Amino acid sequence: MPEEGRARSRAVLTTHLAFWLSLVVGLFADLASKRLVFQWLANEPARRFVILGKWLVIELHRNTGGVFGLLPGKGYVFVVLTLVALGVVVWLFRGMKPGKVLYPLALGLVAAGALGNLFDRLVLGYVRDFIYVEIIRWPAFNLADTCICVAAGLLVLEMLRGEERKTVSE
Repeated sequence: MPEEGRARSRAVLTTHLAFWLSLVVGLFADLASKRLVFQWLANEPARRFVILGKWLVIELHRNTGGVFGLLPGKGYVFVVLTLVALGVVVWLFRGMKPGKVLYPLALGLVAAGALGNLFDRLVLGYVRDFIYVEIIRWPAFNLADTCICVAAGLLVLEMLRGEERKTVSE
């Protein structure tokens, strides 16, 4: 196999590894953490555990709506939006140039977060949220939401890096 072919194979492998590893690890961490926390606190009278005063509280929340509790009871809207988002992730991933790392990593995290919350909506009828920043009354969230936010940060970073490369090469 010529060196050019090996380099392309490594680039494709790197891209796929970044995507699939972030998806699998993110999804597992989300579903496992939800299960563990909800089993643990289900029998606690207060259904909460304070970690850092009002800065970080583990507290059970059942979100029947969407992001930040919007549209309570309308989870079906977010099922449809999630399916569309997953379609976009697949489309973007398939059109990606081999050798990228941050971009497929971010797409994998988006897919992990979307699938984690989709699982909850389809199986339970609500999303299990448990991380609560009480001091600012931020809506409770979970690791799926965190995956999506980290992915957004990685996408911004990748865009800034792309702009930096364009400026340097011009």
